[in-house]
Amino acid sequence: MGGARLACFDLDNTLIDRGAAYLSWAREFAGRRGLDQAAVELLVELDRDGFATRAEVFGPARARLGLAEGVEELVAAYRIDYPRHVAPVPEVASGLARLREAGVRVALVTNGPPSQCDKLVRAGLEGCFDAVCISELLGVAKPDRAIFAAAAERCGTALSKLGRGWMVGDQPEADVAGGHGAGLETLWVRRGRRFPGHLPAPDREVDGALEALAYLLDEAGGVAGG
Repeated sequence: MGGARLACFDLDNTLIDRGAAYLSWAREFAGRRGLDQAAVELLVELDRDGFATRAEVFGPARARLGLAEGVEELVAAYRIDYPRHVAPVPEVASGLARLREAGVRVALVTNGPPSQCDKLVRAGLEGCFDAVCISELLGVAKPDRAIFAAAAERCGTALSKLGRGWMVGDQPEADVAGGHGAGLETLWVRRGRRFPGHLPAPDREVDGALEALAYLLDEAGGVAGG
């Protein structure tokens, strides 16, 4: 099949372990304030696996934990402190490099604030992509087709000109439904979950980024090892 090949990747809980990073941040946050494990559990509960806005986390947390700072101050500090808890993922970086060497254009397509860039640096993924599309910088978010179109354009092609295109991510609506809407094949990072029955199923389910990369390298004719 002719045409360009494009692989789009989500960031949180796809290329990096957001849950572990957030838990590490919550423990440090509580420890600095002399708060107990119950406070950590509250912060995790309010986060809703990253779906809550930071105001939805820190508004209730401020009231229930008796925090002195205002919500805006807490959110601003979080944007600075939280990325430090993201762990490096050298095997993922190597896999992305091999995928690009195999002739696949690689894009990051993530919803979130500009501080997503700080996570890339901490994870060792800076420079691993042909395009980086962050929703709050673009003004459009997954599952909107426009963010996938922007990724293709920044990779020097268009969705309509792709020979093969993939979206890899852990969110059924944003990544799988969004990827389908953009005409991409989809790989869902299941994280121990069942895919919701009311949505079109992903083309493939994987346990994590390394499994996804191995599959894409095989499809691209690259070498998974190395």
